[in-house]
Order: sequence, then structure tokens, then C-alpha cells
Amino acid sequence: MNLVFAALDHRRLVFAAVLLVSGIGLVAWFTMDRQEDPFFPYRYGQILVEWPGAEPEDVARLIVQPLEEELVSVEEVREIRATARLGVGFLVVSMHQHVYDTDSAWDRIRVAVQRAERRFPAEAGPPRINDRMMESHGVVLSITGSDDLLELLEAARTLRRDLFRLPDIGRVEILGNPGEQLLLRVDPARLESLGLDVAALARQIEATNRTQPGGLLVVGGRSLVLSPTGPFTTLDELANTPIGTPTGTLLPLSEIADITLAPAEPATERIWSNGRPAIALGVVIPENRLNTVRFGRELRALLDELRPDHAPLAIEEVFFQPQWVERRIRELGRTLLVGVLIVATVLFAFMGLRLGLLVASLLPLVTLSALGVFAIGGGVLHQIGIAGMVIALGMLVDNAIVMAENLQWHLDRGASRREAANRAVRELAGPLAAATGTTIAAFTPLLLAQGDTADFTRDVPIMVMLILVVSYLYAMFVTPLGGGALLKPRRATGQGGFDALGRHLARIGRDHPGVVLVGAGLLLGLSLALASFLPRDFFPDTDRNQLVIDLTLPEGTRTEHTALAARGLAQVLAEHPAVLDTQVFAGFSGPRFYYNLMQIPAVPHRARLVLTTPSDRELPELLQHVRRVAQPLLPDAQITPRRLGQGPPLEAPVEILVYGRSTADLETAVDLLMRELRNIPGAVDVRHRLGTGMPVLVLDVDDAEAARHGLARGDIRAALAGATLGETASLWRAGREPVPMRLRTREGDRLSLESLGGLTLVTPGGAALPVTQFVRPRLVYQPAVIEHRDLRRMTQVLAETEPGVTYAQVLDVLMPRLATLSLPTGVELALGGAAEEAGAANSALFRSLPIGILLLLVFLLWQFNSFRLVGIVLATVPLAAVGVIPGLLLAGQPFGFMALLGVVALVGIVVNNAIVMVDVAEARRREGLAPAEAIAEAVLRRTRPILLTTTTTVAGLLPLTFTQSTLWPPMAWAIISGLIASSALTLLVVPVLYRLLMRSRQSSGSANNETAATTTNPTG
Repeated sequence: MNLVFAALDHRRLVFAAVLLVSGIGLVAWFTMDRQEDPFFPYRYGQILVEWPGAEPEDVARLIVQPLEEELVSVEEVREIRATARLGVGFLVVSMHQHVYDTDSAWDRIRVAVQRAERRFPAEAGPPRINDRMMESHGVVLSITGSDDLLELLEAARTLRRDLFRLPDIGRVEILGNPGEQLLLRVDPARLESLGLDVAALARQIEATNRTQPGGLLVVGGRSLVLSPTGPFTTLDELANTPIGTPTGTLLPLSEIADITLAPAEPATERIWSNGRPAIALGVVIPENRLNTVRFGRELRALLDELRPDHAPLAIEEVFFQPQWVERRIRELGRTLLVGVLIVATVLFAFMGLRLGLLVASLLPLVTLSALGVFAIGGGVLHQIGIAGMVIALGMLVDNAIVMAENLQWHLDRGASRREAANRAVRELAGPLAAATGTTIAAFTPLLLAQGDTADFTRDVPIMVMLILVVSYLYAMFVTPLGGGALLKPRRATGQGGFDALGRHLARIGRDHPGVVLVGAGLLLGLSLALASFLPRDFFPDTDRNQLVIDLTLPEGTRTEHTALAARGLAQVLAEHPAVLDTQVFAGFSGPRFYYNLMQIPAVPHRARLVLTTPSDRELPELLQHVRRVAQPLLPDAQITPRRLGQGPPLEAPVEILVYGRSTADLETAVDLLMRELRNIPGAVDVRHRLGTGMPVLVLDVDDAEAARHGLARGDIRAALAGATLGETASLWRAGREPVPMRLRTREGDRLSLESLGGLTLVTPGGAALPVTQFVRPRLVYQPAVIEHRDLRRMTQVLAETEPGVTYAQVLDVLMPRLATLSLPTGVELALGGAAEEAGAANSALFRSLPIGILLLLVFLLWQFNSFRLVGIVLATVPLAAVGVIPGLLLAGQPFGFMALLGVVALVGIVVNNAIVMVDVAEARRREGLAPAEAIAEAVLRRTRPILLTTTTTVAGLLPLTFTQSTLWPPMAWAIISGLIASSALTLLVVPVLYRLLMRSRQSSGSANNETAATTTNPTG
């Protein structure tokens, strides 16, 4: 308090400090690092192990199971989702939401993976760990203009190297990499005639292509390096390599094998950009370290410089995040400016020129000062932080309004400017600190909550708290100084309509207390009854102009066939007038160009299409168009179109996890669930992840027959694999990167069953015998895919929702039906998708809620030192529900996580009105007024500030309700409607409660005083 009074004598110092901090904020707005969305800790990662040709059951038993058993021992690991399919094991590892030191956790995960790798079969590849799967490809560039994928690959490698001229660039990944192989195709009959097989030929090639040094001699005290001819350096050299046969004949390799440098087979990833073959570069923009908009300009300038070097190939932007960052920040910046203008207009309209100017001047000063502090602390400018500034707009003037009104009140009653400032500060320092503290306490759970959703929204409470603290300080230091210069005593001290309204409200509370309380209770009950009509959701869709279509063909489908189907669908959809751009990614899920896209590598039977439209307005009709035309075109495929969403990554909003012991049990349960989901209105694109089974030709080896000819099972398996998949003979090192030299039959894995029966094996004795002599074939069906979650066998049943239908509405219909299903013994069901994520996010918020409640009580008890007064103030909290539920219904907004944040924030906002009213009443009661008279004067004096602060808060939030972003309207409408209802009811309910509770307290106190007087003086 002494510091505030001292500041009154150092006006220039205070103003200079304020202008300095505000100037820092102004500079920060244009220069600080910026991005569209916040950064997420690396709590999610992928582990991929390839084992070419291995059956899903073998992958599950020999690859997935060792990894699961080791990973489960890492204490940071929360969930392990594993998938075993033909030739590949894939795991997604999730950490607990409270883990923030993810680097140390990933070190422990790597150690666990190394332990598991010791148990892998020798033929399995090394595990590939991606601990940065949460990183987005901020820029995706396509390279087109040739049908030769290797030419495009060479251009992509050159461009990738050139992009590192930008010092701020992060990782650059080649997407749709076709791979390279030096393919040596042989004719089995020709090999048989020469007494060779694939394995023998591979051994000779490998021996000739070794890279072993030749050693050295010491001559004259110096080393002389011996350098015999080393690995192959040209294709001609390889073609002329002599190959020996058992008869002693030498033949050049070109007479035995066709030699070509070609893309790897089988194909793994393919990309088509607007119908043209493409290879893409995915640029990862470092998070929280640079200005993304400026980086985008620098990148475009560099690309303009590089394009002539790659002509006639074309380099095009497929996805460009910097333009979305610029658009989002510009949009929210306009929203912030409009909010400032609306609040300033309200202030001038309600308070007049002088008071309005005094309070409105704090809008830019507080906002910029808080931004300056935020930037100095390492903050990054993105949509969450700016939205926090908009949310705080109306609240930041609350303290200044009350202080300015109090200054004017004292001036009107004859106090000098200095006396008015001293009295206003002395009277309001405590109440405004308590009011500011309660609002901060309400945002504390949002600040302390842990997890992905909390991390996404954390800058809202940070920015609101900063602005509230700065606004309190400026109300204490700046407003009294500015008031001394701007304010003058007014001739008429009455406030016209506000005084009349205050007297009328006080009269209603005095004359009809029962009606007021019963009416408030009825309104609260009616509002809660309407809650059953309020749709529940998690996060809304985004406003981006992109439609994502996931295409899933039966398990076992080759990438080439998947790509053919996806290209055909894209060609049909490109004819729609709203489609500007089509991108096809086959064999993988494509780049992670948006922060919550699910990424799945190495899935030959899946493809992703991305369609771009002029704006998001065309997406609903385009989505329905896709559903109409896609399924008839590809009847065997699962086609799932969806808009990009907000919040954590979800494979589908509706997800039912099915746990069971056997494939048959899972199939039965999945059929029942699919039937129920398809009969629920609003549930569309119902599908499952169980697969349809995979044909396996089991070749039972006759061990005795094989042993008689010096063969074993491994020899037969190697011969079959070499003929179909091929065998890596060596590495071709003549190019930029080592390329496998793949030796196989001309047909490879397209070998017919008849040709397979004609394959021969060369025995150690040199005899060529047919493979059918050693095996007995039989055809069986095995699971095409095996999924685990936390070591339990499971699968998923998924569904999208129609526009206007939420996941909760579908589940409300489904859950009662699940109880009636006759599931196989041992089958268990659980909710995933939006329901699981919403539960986790809400739980994280509610776990930190007690701290916010405790802080709220501390501030209130510190201010009033009375449980009765605290109870009166807290009685205003449920009154907010009178407005929240009808407000969301009228605005057509669901109750999701953002609306929940608004409700939590409301707790601290609505009690402020009661705090300042009760504080005035208590001050008048200490001066000798009865409770009824004290609260009547408080209503008279506080009606105008309460209505004004409510109006400014609502005005500040209004621009958020009309923003193009879909994220903020639910939160804004929840606060606006709840605050309006609570403020109106506060002016009626708080006086009634105060009169009832404090009158009984006064009566009790009077009785005690009379008893004490009688005891002291019995004679009277």
C-alpha cells in the first residue's frame, strides 16, 4: 500500500515504466516466434520391424511379443498398441500424460527395444524407432514432371540437400521414396541347366563384390597400400563378371541374368499429385524456435531460386503451414482489435468521455504489457495465446472500472484529487486483489492440468493470468494517476437510470425475498433439466478447406493394386467442381501435414487421399458426394471421408475396443457390434480392423527325404524365398547411396503355382531336384492382422458421425444395446475414440480442480474472514448454469471440452460481482448501518459497475463467437450466457441472502451483548 502511495508522487516514473513494457509488447507482436498451434511433448512414438514374408502369427509371436514384454517394464509407458501383419510388426507406444521429460523416457524405451531385439529371428530387420511422430510436416513439396521414379528420387535428394541452406530448417524427409534395387532376374530352367540355384549364384556375386581392403606393405619405411580391384563400379563391369558352373564352364553374368536398376519391389510407398507420379519432401519446422511466417517467406524465395535448376521437373507446394499460421494470427489479431474497439465503445457509452477514456486507455496498455512479459518469458505467439488475450479483454478493465468509479464517487463528494486517489486505493486494494485472485484461482486448474489436451490449451490460462495481474497493478498504480489528470467533480452525483434500477432491485429483494430465491431455484432446475437436450462433443472439426479420405482394401492387397484403386477414385472425385487439388498417398498414410493426423507407415492395403476446396463451406456437400460415388466404384474397400478435427489424434470419433482370446470370438463380437452401429441414425462409415483372413500355402517339409539329400528345412525355405522374394546378393555402391543387388526369378512373387512346383533345389552333391520332392502343400486361412492393446488380443469397431451428430449421441443409443448382446465368453468391450480421450482430458482437469477451489476459498476467506460471507459469494456460482445450458442450446453449440473450460473460468468471473457488492455492504455495516440498509446501499452503488463489467466482458468475447475458427465459439458462448444470467441474478439473490444470513448474525450478536450487559450491571 505504501508503494502505491509513493507512486502517486512519482507519476513520470510510473508512466515511463508502463510505456516501456507496453512498447516491448508492441515490438514482440511483430517479431516473436509464431506458429498456428502449441507444441506437444513427444509422448507418442512408433516402432516398426520388417520381416519380409513372415506370417502375421509368426510376427506376433516372435517380434511383437518380445517388444511388448520389454516395453511394459518401462514405467513411463502408459499404453502399447501392437499390430502384426504380413511381413511387418508395428507398435505405437504412448506415455503417461504426466510425463514431460520425454527424452529420458525414450532412452529407456530404446534400451528395452534392444533387449527385445536379441530375441528376434535372425532374418528380421532391425527395429526402427520414430520418437518424433508428433512432429508435423509444416511444408510438403511435390516433385513431378517425369514417369521415371528414380529420376524424381534423384531430384528429391538434390533438392533436400539444397534446402539445408536455410539455417532454421529442421528435418527434411523424402516421402513416397520408391527405393532402389539392382535387380538380377534369372530363369529357373536356365539355372537348372547350369547346375546352379539362386543361392549359389548370390554367393559368387557377393565374393566378387567384397569391399575388404587389400592390406599394405612397408617399403623403405613407408606404407604402401595394396588396392586390388574392389566392388563393381559400372553396370558393364557387373554384366561381364564371370560365373562358374559345376562343370567348370565360365559364363558372363549377363548371359544368366537380366540386370536393371529399378525401383524396389514390392512397392512400399507411392504418391500422385494431381494425377501425376510424384515424390515429396516433408519439411519439419522446428517448434517454439522460429517465426513460421518469416520462415515460409524465406523458403519460397529459395524455391524460386532453385526451380530453374530442376526444370523441366516441377516443384510445387502441396501443403504450406506458414500460410495457415499467417491467416490464423491475422484473423485472431483482427478479432482482438475488434474486441478492443467494442469494449472501448461500451466504456464510452456507459461511462462518458472522461471515465471512458481513463479506463479504455488501459486496454492496449495492459494487453501489450502482458504480451511483452509473455515474450520475455519465452512465449510463442499462436492461436491459443491470442484467444487467451481476447478472452481476457473484457475482464482486464473490471479493476479499472471499479477504481475509476470509486475515484469519481469521492471527487463528486468534495474530495481533492489526491484524497480521492488515497481513499479509492485504500478501499479497493483488498477487494480487487481478492476479485483478481478468485479469477486467477478459477483458471488455475487449466494451468496445472496435465496431458495432451491441457498442453494444447495451456496458454489460455497463462495469458489470462498475466493480463489479470497486470490489470490489477495498473488499476492500483496507473488509474489513480490518470484519474487525477482526467477526472473532475460532476455537478450531479446521481446516475440517473442506474440509480433507479439499483433502488428497484433493492426493493424487489427486500419486499419479495421468497419469490427471488424460489424463482432462482426454479430457473436453475429448469436449466439443468435442459441439459439432457444439450449435445455433448469433445472437439469440433477445424475450418480448413481440406477433406481427407482413407481407403482400406482387404489385408494382403499389394501397394500397386491399392495405388491403382486410389488413383481411380481420385480421378473421379477430381471432376467435382469444388475440388481444386488431389493428392494420393498409397502404402502409407502420407505426410502429417496437420498436427492431429493419425500416421501409419508400411500399410500396403491402405491409401489416403486429400482433396482441397476453395473454402471449408464446400466440404459438407463434397463429403456426401464422396459417400455417394466411392462405394459403388470400389465395393470391396472401406472408404472413410472426414474433415480435419481439433484436439488429440483420433482414428474415429466412435471407437469400440473388443478384447477376446481367439479370432472366432472376435469375429462374432464384431459382427454383432457392426449390426447395431449400422442401425443407429447418424453413425456412418462403420468398419472394423479385424481383417478378412489371409490364404497361406503351407508346405510341410519331409525332413527325412530332405536329410537323405543333405538338405534341411532352412535350405528349402531359402530356396523358396529366393525364387519369389529374391535374395540380396550384395550391395551396389557405385551410386550416391548403397543399393541392394536383388537376385530372383523373372516372375518373382508373381510366380504361378505351376511354376512354383517346377522349382528345383541344388543338393550339396550337385544334383538338381524338384522342390515338390521335399514338401507337401496344403491351403489354410490365417488371421491377416493381429492386434494387441497392452498385451491383450483385441480389435476395433469404428464409426464416423453425420454432420450435426456427435459421438455422444451415437453412444447414448449404442450403450443400452450393448448390454443386451450375447457376446462369446471372455469377450470384453471398452470405449475408445472421442469418449476415451474426453474422459482422460476431463479427469486431468478435475484432478487439478481442488487446487483451484482451495485458492478460491483462501482469497475469499482472506478478504471476508467469514464463512457466511464466503457462502453468500459462492452461491452465485450455480447461478451461472441458468445461462450456460440455454445459451449453448440457443447458439447451437455442443458441450465439449472447450465449453467445459468456459464453465471452469466462469467460476472465478461470476464471484467478482458478489465480492464487490458484499464488500461495500460490510463497509457500510461497520459504519453502523443495519444489514438491510447496508446491502441496499451496496446494490445502489454497485449496480452500474456490475452491469458495466459484465457488458465489457461480454463485449470482449463477442468477436470470438463469430470467428472463422470452430474452436472458440463454444467456450465464448458458455462464458457469455453464464455471465449474463449470473450477473442479473446476483443483483437479486445476493442481497436476499445477505439480508437473511447477516440479520440472524446481528440478532445473535445483539442477544449476546444484552446478556453481557445484564451480567455486568444487574441493577440496570
